Amino acid sequence: MLIRRISILNEFQCTGADCSFNCCRGWKVPIDHDMYLKYLNEKGLFGTLLRCSIEKTDELVAFRSTPRGCPFWGLDRLCTMQKKHGTAYMPAVCIQFPRQLYNLDFFCEETLYLACPESARLFLVSVLADKPFDFAESEGTVTYEVNTTNDDREFLDHLLSARSQLASMLNSETRFDSMAIVAYGRDAQNACLAQSPLPDPADYASEERYEIGFQRMNTLFLNGFYHPSLRTISPFLYRLCRKYLRRFGVLRHTDPAVGERKLAALKKSLYQKMPYLDTLLNRYYEYFLYTDFLDIFEDYSFSKHLLYGIAKAHMLWLFLALYAENKKALDTDEIAKVIAVYERRAPQIEDALKML
Repeated sequence: MLIRRISILNEFQCTGADCSFNCCRGWKVPIDHDMYLKYLNEKGLFGTLLRCSIEKTDELVAFRSTPRGCPFWGLDRLCTMQKKHGTAYMPAVCIQFPRQLYNLDFFCEETLYLACPESARLFLVSVLADKPFDFAESEGTVTYEVNTTNDDREFLDHLLSARSQLASMLNSETRFDSMAIVAYGRDAQNACLAQSPLPDPADYASEERYEIGFQRMNTLFLNGFYHPSLRTISPFLYRLCRKYLRRFGVLRHTDPAVGERKLAALKKSLYQKMPYLDTLLNRYYEYFLYTDFLDIFEDYSFSKHLLYGIAKAHMLWLFLALYAENKKALDTDEIAKVIAVYERRAPQIEDALKML
């Protein structure tokens, strides 16, 4: 199998107990079917502990969440299962994270989720050093399953070409929220529906931007992203969300114009602490293309995925600004933590896209 690995993947090493936002807390730990059967047949006290720690529903088999997180997350901030029994007893998601392993049948792509602080730090180091995100190709055997039911190689080749073109646009004069990207997504979507030739992103250019102002930001924030349960799931993110609600919550009803001005002032303040913010957001969208764009191979939803990336980037600067509000400057580790914490919740933004 041809395997394409993104450049920062080989640099990744788990920081273990030193991680600022451990992956053992903040979400369900799903258990793959083969490992679930192994747990059911495990003997002795360890087998009993495994079975008592499992929660099974129609949608998901996972470890039960405790107030601290995964039941196997030790007081030393390390995995007790791995320490005592090795990786052979760990669910596949625990072994793989934060690696994103995407088997498209014709080839595989391996990238890093930015929901890990160390992955986010490696991303930032590349951005600040102006290093490209290249894919190194090799051949090897893969053990992870095919992630798609589509076998249209011609369409996949178009997606690869389009992704490359969009990334080139972002590295020139095009902004991550350019209407050129939105227009390309719309036309490509319509072409798929009409089964007509697909457009080329290189044919699109626009100085106009897809604006996500105060009202649209509220739509993204309140329809899926924010939830009171964040108080226990992600206390760090919850505090930032509450800061937003205290500052802007009432204004969406009483005086949106004031909210617009305050949001602009918040972003202006962030530029003073992060003068490279525009570059960061463009590279963030570029990296989004490398990790998410090929999902179109399964659902053909150009518009949804391209708009999702734009919305994600806009909300990222919001949370960076909320975090930085009372600080003179932000270091790389702080920015990486905000990105990682935000990334774990960011998929919920998709619920609000249809309302934009």
